[in-house]
Amino acid sequence: MPRTPVLGLSVRWRPSTGHDDLLLVEGRSGLSTAVALVGRRAGRAHADEAGPGAVRPDGEGCDPEACDPEACDRKGFDARSLPVGDVDMLVADLRRERLGDRLVAEASCAHCSARIDIDFSLTGHLRHHRPRPARSAVPADEPGWWRLRHTRTWFRLPTAGDVLAAGAGREGHRALVEACVRGDRSAGAVRAAERAMASLGPTLRGDAEGTCPECAASVSLDLDVRELCLEELVFLASGVLDEVHLLASAYHWKERDILDLPSSRRIHYAERVRASWSAETLPEPADA
Repeated sequence: MPRTPVLGLSVRWRPSTGHDDLLLVEGRSGLSTAVALVGRRAGRAHADEAGPGAVRPDGEGCDPEACDPEACDRKGFDARSLPVGDVDMLVADLRRERLGDRLVAEASCAHCSARIDIDFSLTGHLRHHRPRPARSAVPADEPGWWRLRHTRTWFRLPTAGDVLAAGAGREGHRALVEACVRGDRSAGAVRAAERAMASLGPTLRGDAEGTCPECAASVSLDLDVRELCLEELVFLASGVLDEVHLLASAYHWKERDILDLPSSRRIHYAERVRASWSAETLPEPADA
């Protein structure tokens, strides 16, 4: 059962359905797709799964005697309220659940254009990007907020919702500062707060250093593990439209009914239809 690195929330995954696959195919990649996917797939960890006192996505403890799994599942999971680093980790866990721990990223050398493969373990990468204490910051009185030592600057970690609302570019950065930093917002104070944020709530995006196997030049790559994982999940879901069309043609089921099926069952039905249609179209054996 995954536990988010920043907030320490225990999460259980609901089985994937065609609605989740369609979300991936139509949304492709990006933080908004990641947030929507986690919000659909993530469920609350129950007392019998995560243990007494486990933290749930609403931040409350799970009482073994009061926990109702069905009622918990009916409650939504607000992925927009998670720090971006927690969203990144959960997307990586969904990818690891389907394809295993090994991830290969492809790039090219800027000097000789040779292809470079970066092969690494998701578990190891997550461990390397785990949250660490920030020496420059101490917890503030308000929950979720921090204060830079010896300053009048307070800050909190940006949530995925903050980042999506702010947008990109200089204006987006200004909006994030206004939402997440209080008090002294001078350039130096903001930079110090951002360094502390990077320690307390790291994301899975960062530079990977290496050497080109062809020309031996030093190579620095911008590695966004969340996006790499999303791209592979999109590829795995890419057959959903063909499978809906196939099952609707064969069984005359409605689209929503097909999408409501667990993804694995939809795929098995589609394979059976393809097999039966292939058998029907095989040529008759020639007479001896």
